[in-house]
Amino acid sequence: MQDIIMNNADINKVALIQILKSLSDPIRLEIVARLFEENQECSCEIFNDLGKKSNLSQHYRNLRINGLISIRRSGLHSYLSLRQEELNQRFPHLLQAIIYNHQTES
Repeated sequence: MQDIIMNNADINKVALIQILKSLSDPIRLEIVARLFEENQECSCEIFNDLGKKSNLSQHYRNLRINGLISIRRSGLHSYLSLRQEELNQRFPHLLQAIIYNHQTES
């Protein structure tokens, strides 16, 4: 079975306001925070405690469209990875600041 990589947003066309709007949702912020902490590709199953699969898939779509994550599909499973390196090149230390703030407020 072949893996399918979903189209990623062109990081050079992603606006800061898109990222901030996307991360203003607590569930999307938690998804990004967990991916940041794991620092590797993760199965979408680790986020099942955050809501229904149908709702989560919309959150994943939002994060992908806004340049925050990549999604790889393999069979029935989806794997998410944070586009941290690309985001750091475009917006240095933005994710670290947002995640640190999120962790200290939680």
